[in-house]
Amino acid sequence: MSDSGVNYIAWWGAILSTLLACIKVWEIWSNRFRIDIGHNFTSDPIQGNDILIRNLSSKPIILEYWELHYCSRWWPFRKFEEFESPGPDACDSRIDAHSSKTLPFRGQYHFNWSNTFLKGRSIYIKIYIAGRKPFYRKVFR
Repeated sequence: MSDSGVNYIAWWGAILSTLLACIKVWEIWSNRFRIDIGHNFTSDPIQGNDILIRNLSSKPIILEYWELHYCSRWWPFRKFEEFESPGPDACDSRIDAHSSKTLPFRGQYHFNWSNTFLKGRSIYIKIYIAGRKPFYRKVFR
């Protein structure tokens, strides 16, 4: 008696289930939560500085709050100093999937980002997203 037909069916099932599992893993990986931070800094207070928060995921997010910090030193001895935030009356803003939000800093809200002013520090943004813990992302340097 020949059992070779049973082996072909078993191999076919193993290959098909592995292929479907790979497709599912790729789908979950491509739809994961991703945020990108960009900047457009100028030395002119009238034109101002812009920080862009880009939602790279396929689901909208709600930006609850944000803070700008200067960061000095290296991990694990980092020291964060807050220098800008929207204030206590800031409300939630929705960032749709694959879109961005610009935070403008013009006039009195313009901040200095030159090397002589930063003195080795970096600029970080602390982002509060609804349903997630707050996290830091590097903006400049």
